[in-house]
Amino acid sequence: MSVLETPHILFRGKVAWDPITTNNYSTMYDEAAASWGQIPAETAQAFRDEAITAVENGNWNPGGTHRSTFFDTQISGVDTGGGVVTDDPFVSAPVGFQGMLVDCEPYGAFSSQLFFDALSLGIAGGCRIYAPRTTRFTARYINFRRNGANRMIAGVASVIWQTAFAKADGLQIDAFDSPALQALNTALEDPGVLGLTVRWNSYFTVYYDDPALGDASDPAKQKRRQAARAAELQAKLLGGGFQPNPARSEIVGVVGLWRTGEPIREPGDRALLSSEGATAFGTAFARIDGDTLTLDLGNSVSEVDQALTKQNLGQIDVVARDASGTDLAVLGSLAYADYDKAAYDRASGLVTLKLDPSAAAIAADADLCLRQSNGTVLATESALRAIPLTPNLYLDQGDTKTAVAQVYARGVPVGAGVPVTIAASASSVTVTSVASTDANGQVAFDVIGSQGQVNGFVFVPGADAVVPVSGIDPQVTTYMYARTLPDNGLEQVPATWANVYNAVLINWYAMAPCMDNWLRLDDPAQVHAYGPLLKTLTDPANFEAFRFMPVVRDMTADSRGLLYRFLDGPAPGAAKVAERMTVTLVEESAHEPTNAELSRAMRGN
Repeated sequence: MSVLETPHILFRGKVAWDPITTNNYSTMYDEAAASWGQIPAETAQAFRDEAITAVENGNWNPGGTHRSTFFDTQISGVDTGGGVVTDDPFVSAPVGFQGMLVDCEPYGAFSSQLFFDALSLGIAGGCRIYAPRTTRFTARYINFRRNGANRMIAGVASVIWQTAFAKADGLQIDAFDSPALQALNTALEDPGVLGLTVRWNSYFTVYYDDPALGDASDPAKQKRRQAARAAELQAKLLGGGFQPNPARSEIVGVVGLWRTGEPIREPGDRALLSSEGATAFGTAFARIDGDTLTLDLGNSVSEVDQALTKQNLGQIDVVARDASGTDLAVLGSLAYADYDKAAYDRASGLVTLKLDPSAAAIAADADLCLRQSNGTVLATESALRAIPLTPNLYLDQGDTKTAVAQVYARGVPVGAGVPVTIAASASSVTVTSVASTDANGQVAFDVIGSQGQVNGFVFVPGADAVVPVSGIDPQVTTYMYARTLPDNGLEQVPATWANVYNAVLINWYAMAPCMDNWLRLDDPAQVHAYGPLLKTLTDPANFEAFRFMPVVRDMTADSRGLLYRFLDGPAPGAAKVAERMTVTLVEESAHEPTNAELSRAMRGN
């Protein structure tokens, strides 16, 4: 909704992705048990070796850190209502962000999220927006038809990321002489404005720092090139040391107002859903303010080559239609120059049209449609949308949590009495319940954590709801995931090191070799010595924080309890540790330590 009104700030750049990918495979990770996929008598080192071997089969980053970082990203333009300009003092200011990329459902691609502490646009002492986290960024509307010229893993796809920042959470705008930031500050004084929404699109993902890997023009050559890059990474990993292998994507984004009633984690604008099979065109969003129509095509028009040339769809008409599909009015038209690469980069995929007042009045209660001049329908509005307030829900076995979805009609919250079908989704969909919205336009249902598992849910509003029998389609359906972490029966297990290591810590020691650089999870002395810090980092109260442990948020409640009992107990093997330290000091006294040795010592190695 609100990022499509003005004032808004535009940015453009790149983001690096560095997740550990081993838990994406059911052969190596059990998402129901929330543990590494151990075969009988397998050691953690053997598992690590297996993860390296799996690089040749797609496990492209077993040494990752989960960190995702903006780079070469800056403010690209502003719009205060008169169109995009680049002469505002805020333009060219850097955008800084670092988050942890985590999938609620590790095996799938629809539940990604970024946990972080703050987003900073600009620099301290100058024009700046400083936005402490209200809640995580959530990925939505993944578009697998975005770039057919980049077919390396997820290189073909693009994703919308969104969150909002509340004024009450310390949001700060230092406007100085920036008219755009001054306008944002003035708008934030409105009691109906809760804060700022940030929405960005990531696309054209490159792996192994080699864009040519996605070029499918010569499949045999592509396969050989990919195998060579995988072999190079395997050699590095087998050589030891810290060997992350991040991917990177292009991004465009927009910062705008967050108003009362608008969703935090995904677009709540008027949704023009992709017409499957028509062309490589993703779902778009629209907003009408008076005589202005703003379209968000940030995730819509595909690229046709590695130079990111936009597909030329010719003239695209914006049409208002009635429920039967009959045209009521042509609101305006887009030429190729309105949505080509230059336009996309300039306005982050936003396109603005001026409407005739009479046409705007018709469009207020009609379905919007994007249609090529040859009659091909690219996207059609779905008037009713039910958006979950918490798209990725975590609970422990035995818990019951209430999930809530807000229903919107053409981007505005509805009132009471709208039916919503809530369906559980796996490989197929089974209807679980039908509820009606309350006076706030919301429906609620209980999610019961009966056992360790991951469930998907879809929401279909309306009296004639058609439930998607083939499961979640992220371009069309609104959905949520719920992950139940199991009870492994560790409440009464003695808090010995052997029990803590074999029942708890070995999971992350095996799957996250990057942790060796900060803390040896197989070393009882180190683990116990860092007890207070570990308890802070694993405290459920800090679940949203960037540095929460484990990063993948899969520690069970009983595992945490066993770990805490160990950390609260006496230090293990104190005498042996002291003896080892004494010997080390004697050995090191023969020479002054090098900077490299001091550096490793600071990391506990």
